[in-house]
Amino acid sequence: MAKTEIDTIDGTPDKRMFWSIISDYDLATSLAELIDNAIDTWSGTADRPPLTVDLDLDTDRQIIRYTDNAGGVLREDLRLLVAPGGSKNAPDGASIGIFGVGSKRAVVALAEHVVIRTRHLSEVDSHQVEITKHWLEAADWELPVYRTDEIQAGSMRIELSQLRRTISADEVPGLIEHFESTYGAFIEGGRFTLTVNGKALGPRSFDAWAFPPEFPPRQAKFQVTPDGRTALNVEVTAGLIRDRDPELSNYGVYIYCNDRLVVRDLKDRSVGYYVTSEAGVPHPDASLCRVIVRLNGPAILMPWNSSKTGVNTDHATFHRIRPTIIQLTRHFSSLSRRFKDDWEGKVLRFDGGTVAPIPPEQVTGGRKLVLPELPKVQKPYAEKVRARNRERTRDLPWTIGLVESITAVDLILRQKLETRNRIALILLDSAFEIALKEYITHNAAQFPNVNLKQLFERRDQVVATVFKVVVIDQRILDRLNHYKELRNKLIHERATVDVTNEDIANLRDAVVSVLRLLFSLDLSTV
Repeated sequence: MAKTEIDTIDGTPDKRMFWSIISDYDLATSLAELIDNAIDTWSGTADRPPLTVDLDLDTDRQIIRYTDNAGGVLREDLRLLVAPGGSKNAPDGASIGIFGVGSKRAVVALAEHVVIRTRHLSEVDSHQVEITKHWLEAADWELPVYRTDEIQAGSMRIELSQLRRTISADEVPGLIEHFESTYGAFIEGGRFTLTVNGKALGPRSFDAWAFPPEFPPRQAKFQVTPDGRTALNVEVTAGLIRDRDPELSNYGVYIYCNDRLVVRDLKDRSVGYYVTSEAGVPHPDASLCRVIVRLNGPAILMPWNSSKTGVNTDHATFHRIRPTIIQLTRHFSSLSRRFKDDWEGKVLRFDGGTVAPIPPEQVTGGRKLVLPELPKVQKPYAEKVRARNRERTRDLPWTIGLVESITAVDLILRQKLETRNRIALILLDSAFEIALKEYITHNAAQFPNVNLKQLFERRDQVVATVFKVVVIDQRILDRLNHYKELRNKLIHERATVDVTNEDIANLRDAVVSVLRLLFSLDLSTV
C-alpha cells in the first residue's frame, strides 16, 4: 500500500498526565518508588559504598526529607528526573524499575513543592531542580537547573513540602512494617541500610515454616522463558506456617520480583482461591498455608504493575508459574484444614526441619506435582454419632432430637466456656425428661387409660409410669433424681451451684443408659 508523508505530529506528553496519577499513589507506594530508584542507581554504580537511605517524616511541620548515597545523577541526565519514561535501567537488566515513571509520579503525588538536590560521584558540582505547582501548570517542559551548595558526592536529597495530604505520627509504624517487609531481602543481605526518623529498620521475612512429620514445606526451583528466548529464574516454596495472625489474615501467596516484595497474602482466583477444585474459599481453617514465589531476572519479564503494588495475572510469566502455585496452594490449604482440630499438636510445635525439593522436571514438564498423600479426612463428631444411629433414627424419627442433644452436650464440653458444665447439666436433664415423654407417646399400648396431659404436668409421675413397665437399675434413677435437684437449684435459687466435670460425666452416663434402654441408641463417646 503506497504512503506519502505529509506532516509530523508533536508527541510531547501533556503535563496533565501527572495529575491523573496522583490518586493512584499513597504515602507508602510513593516513598517506595524513591527507595526502588536508589537501589537501581546503586546497583549500577561501580566501586559503590554500602547503600544507605534515610527518611525523615516531620509530622509537625508536614515535610518529608529523603536522602540516599546511591551514586547521584549526572548533570547530563538530570532530565530523567522529570521526563516520563526516562530511565537508564536496561529492560533486560535485573533491576526493580523499568518504566521510567515511578519516582516522577511519586514526588508529584506526595507534594506540590519538590526540591531535588544531587551530586554524581564523578562530578564536583551539586545541582538542584524544583518541581512546583507553577511548573506543573505551565505548558512547556523547560525546567531550570541550579548549581547549589556542595553536598556529599554520590548522594541525592529530596525535600517535599506543601504535602497533598496530612501525614500523622500514627502512620509511621505502618510505614516501617511495610518497608521492612518490602525490602527485607535487601536489608537481611546487608545490601543497604534503611532508616525512618533515625531508626534503622530490620528485615521482615515470611518463611516462618512449620515442619510437621511427613509434611514439610516443599520448594520448586526452575526456569521459564516467557518471551521464548530469555530465562527467568523461579523459586516457589509452600508449606504450613507458625506465624498465623487471625487479624491480619497473613496467609496466601507472596510474590517477590528481583528480591522486592510486590504482593503479599494474595487470595484470589488467580492463585486458586474461590475455585472449589483448587484452594477453595479463603477460610480460617486454611490459614496455615503460605506460598512464597521469588522471581529473578530481566525486569521486562516481571509480571508486576507499574507501581509494583500488584501482579498482572495476564502476563506471560504469570501464566507459566500459575499451575505450580495453584497445586501447592491447594495441597497445603487442604492440609491446614485436615489438621485444624489440633494445630498446636500437629503443626505449630514442629519448628525445625528441612524444606523438601520438588524435581524441576515435574514443573517444567507440566506434570502433576508428586506431593505426599494427605491424611484421611476425619468426619466431624456430629456426623460420626449420626452415622452410628442412622438406622434407629430412621425407624424412630422422634429420637433425632435426643441424639443431637447428647451430641450438642459433647461439643459444648469441648469449648472453652466458663459455664459449659451448667449448660450441659440443663441439656442432659431436659433430654432425659423428653425421652420419657417420647417413649410414653409412641408406646401408648403399654400405658392404657393414661391421661397424657395430666401425666406430663408432673415429672415424678412420668418417671414412675415409664419404669413400671421398663426395668432399670435403681442406682441410675437415684443418680438422675440427684441431678434433677441440682438443676432445680441452678434455675430457681439465687445461690450459684458448682457443677463439676465429674457431675457431668455421671449424668451423661445415666442419661445415655436410659436412651439405650428405651430406644437402643448408641451414644457412647467417640
